Amino acid sequence: MNKEAIFEMELQIYLGNPDKFQLYINKKYYQNLKEKIQLYIISISQWVSDNKDLCSLTISLAAFIFTIFTYYVSKKRSEYDKKISDARYKEQKMQYEKQLCEERKRREEDKKEADRRNRISEEPYLVFKCSKVVSNPKDKQVTIEMVFLNKGRGSAYSIVPDVECDAKKLLKEGSFKIYRSTPVEDPIATVGEKFVTKWSYDSVEKGEFSFKPQLTYQDASGRKYIQTYEINIIDDDGNANIINFAKPELCE
Repeated sequence: MNKEAIFEMELQIYLGNPDKFQLYINKKYYQNLKEKIQLYIISISQWVSDNKDLCSLTISLAAFIFTIFTYYVSKKRSEYDKKISDARYKEQKMQYEKQLCEERKRREEDKKEADRRNRISEEPYLVFKCSKVVSNPKDKQVTIEMVFLNKGRGSAYSIVPDVECDAKKLLKEGSFKIYRSTPVEDPIATVGEKFVTKWSYDSVEKGEFSFKPQLTYQDASGRKYIQTYEINIIDDDGNANIINFAKPELCE
């Protein structure tokens, strides 16, 4: 029996039942599709068999292209990762340097504050108390004794008054030199202790005058200070008024 006869017989069987007919149509469709796929596979296999060298070359070329592509992607990925890594490292370095700078600045400020408090706790303060003439009226030189009192928080060490100073007359025009007349006998003044120094000038210049002596000294830690006083001698006995409230100035 040929295929046409078999087809007519099956058709007669399924025409009477629509559902079975649909199943029959689907069955035939998939059978034809399967046959076509098998033929396609066979044709491909035959082509590959007939063109083995070309297929090998194609596969090798594809593998080579894939290798190059993989290398390119890997390289780009590495460059991207390195770029991200460098950016993160730079950011972390900047943050670290910023924190380090802030920490250094904070430590310097803390140190300055600690030094300031320590300096204040040791700072001497020599206040002018009084003065008087201690020389003989018949002497050619007038000698004035000046007394300072340490009212600071710490002792004053290595006290050194000026060697000479300019004096300006108050009642008439003119100026002259006034000199320290004696060496410093005791260069230390503890808190509440007096410091005495003597100055001399020619007797022809006696009378009222103004001058600005300076005292330099150190505290217990060796910091150097200077105080500049403006003092008016108001009579022949050497009594004086302090014009300014001299404060210790730290010598940097």
